[in-house]
Amino acid sequence: MMKQQFNHLCSVLSRKAHRAAPAGFTLIELLVVMAIISILTAMLLPALGRVKQKAWGTACQNNMRQLVMAWMNYADDYQGNLPSNADGQDGMGIFTNWVAGTMSKPMDQTNATLLTDPRQSSMAYYNPSAKIYKCPADKSINVRSVAMNCRMNPTRIGGGEPAFTQGGNKVYKTFFKIDDIRYPTRIFVILDERSDSINDGFFGVDMSNTGELNGEGSVKPYWIVDYPATFHSQSANVSFADGHVEFHKWVQPTTLVPKGQARPGSWTCSDDKDIQWIQEHCTYRIQNE
Repeated sequence: MMKQQFNHLCSVLSRKAHRAAPAGFTLIELLVVMAIISILTAMLLPALGRVKQKAWGTACQNNMRQLVMAWMNYADDYQGNLPSNADGQDGMGIFTNWVAGTMSKPMDQTNATLLTDPRQSSMAYYNPSAKIYKCPADKSINVRSVAMNCRMNPTRIGGGEPAFTQGGNKVYKTFFKIDDIRYPTRIFVILDERSDSINDGFFGVDMSNTGELNGEGSVKPYWIVDYPATFHSQSANVSFADGHVEFHKWVQPTTLVPKGQARPGSWTCSDDKDIQWIQEHCTYRIQNE
């Protein structure tokens, strides 16, 4: 009798334990969960991408702000004179420029010490961090993504006239001292340049629109010399001579060509709004001073 009761109790407990055991997911339930996860991921990824882009943009602006402050501090220490802005550096030996290194030269592309050596990069004395010379959104191997307005103390190492200062360019102002800049809120100093365009630290702008380095020949607007960066939703950070930094959005298809398709020194179109903006913020006619 006791054996029968014991067996009955074991049977009851076994059935309760079986009922209490959690049921496994069916294949359909697993597929539904996976679909929900995929939908949530698809919804979240663009938002995360925007957050990352915004963070990069903020960091880039901070870098640009530090650069333009270093530029202004240099002028303060040198009686208003602006740092040298060399038109070409390859094969010129060691000299002090606002920034050293040519990003089209493999030995310089990854050499951050060029940026922090005050004997070669005059701005290094005012901010010794190499990070400020590169936008975090630039994923190239280059250690630098910035270039300086070619009208800011342009220099031709070894003699001769710098590019984009002769011919039809002569009627436009070239700035050698900070007080030469009559409209500091409008004139840009440093901006981010595309990785497939950047070489030296000299951002070329031809005001003559002749398509020639010496500014000679017939006028045929517009042509693009160096390409501004499009790291931030087709925009670039640009610093100005009064110290402020702003984003500028580019709109021309010729400015926004895919990476690897930049063609420095090529004709664009007669109503190129991007080159118009760059020219308007590069310099101004001498008679308009």
